[in-house]
Amino acid sequence: MLLALDASQIPAYFIPALGPVPKWCSSLESLTEELEEGGQTSIYDNYKFLTKKDLEKLNLTNLIGTNLLRAYMHGFFIDFRLYKKARLLFCLLFLVKDIMQLKNSG
Repeated sequence: MLLALDASQIPAYFIPALGPVPKWCSSLESLTEELEEGGQTSIYDNYKFLTKKDLEKLNLTNLIGTNLLRAYMHGFFIDFRLYKKARLLFCLLFLVKDIMQLKNSG
């Protein structure tokens, strides 16, 4: 992919998802194959990033400072399984409140 920029040289970028390596740059093919074989997983693959506002919404602020949350920049990482359970409970409580309001109004 060639980009027009405010520079004297025109940069060229290769994006493997767009197609095969150009013939004039065969060294990229071996480099991309090595990267594909690596297959490293990220440390935070099984975590969900939440802000403090998200924690308050899910009523999980009591977990701040425990080993269940990892503080990172402007929020926290939480185990994805724990997040799914907390979100399910939040949705169920919200649903129960709606049902109670419908019963009381009708």
